[in-house]
Amino acid sequence: MRPSRRRPFPLLLPVALLLLLAACFTSYGRWSYPSGHYPTTASARGAAAFVLVQPLLDLRGATNVSSMAWFYVPLVPIGWSYFDRPEGTVPGEMTTNYQGDPCADLPRAIAIELQRQRLVARAEFAPNFETGRGETHVLRGRLRSFFVGESRYSYGLSVYGQLLWGLGLPMGMSSNGICVELELVEVQSGKTVWHGDIFDSDYFVEGLYYGPQWYRFAAMWERRLREKMGELARALGAEPAPLPEQLVRDLAELPAPVRPPDRGS
Repeated sequence: MRPSRRRPFPLLLPVALLLLLAACFTSYGRWSYPSGHYPTTASARGAAAFVLVQPLLDLRGATNVSSMAWFYVPLVPIGWSYFDRPEGTVPGEMTTNYQGDPCADLPRAIAIELQRQRLVARAEFAPNFETGRGETHVLRGRLRSFFVGESRYSYGLSVYGQLLWGLGLPMGMSSNGICVELELVEVQSGKTVWHGDIFDSDYFVEGLYYGPQWYRFAAMWERRLREKMGELARALGAEPAPLPEQLVRDLAELPAPVRPPDRGS
């Protein structure tokens, strides 16, 4: 009589689950604007202006640190990371994988808004700081913050803590932040006719079945930028475009924007 063989499937199931969950260490994101959260609205009376939007001067901090490896150490409850420059990391299992160029993406979005809201006769992004295109105004600025912070909870169980994620316990947290200082210069007089800061930051608990996407930069930027476009429109002599109803509701429900700490020069 042959001895019975135990099927390996019950033993392989937890291992397979852990291998699938291991991919959750790395977060993925890519800049895309408009964010798709809000419809386009247009001004009833635009300005006869040509605004040339320049890249931002990068004054962010230089901290790009991942301590995610602590997740694997038994009895240590958490692994974490913080990136002042998430687009500058080397993607891997312990770092972010974010594609973008904030010093170009953010001002290019301003040029897009000026055009799609019909606030000016012409708006262009000047990627190499060039001038002399016949512009009446130049919009320039400084990038103070564009950060992401992340953590993964192991609950002191090393990789086996991921099984608790499947049961609905939080898998970690994520925080995003943006801060840009802007000024609008009238070319003929050389005077600054408008200046303003656009900023926001947030903090969310993330789970396998709940929580927002890890990178919320585009929606955050569009929300706060369009909130400020009325000031910019009036400085140019245009009538501000009405805000979409969903954006009005979001601005009313969300807490007041919090400026990220200045970690750069």
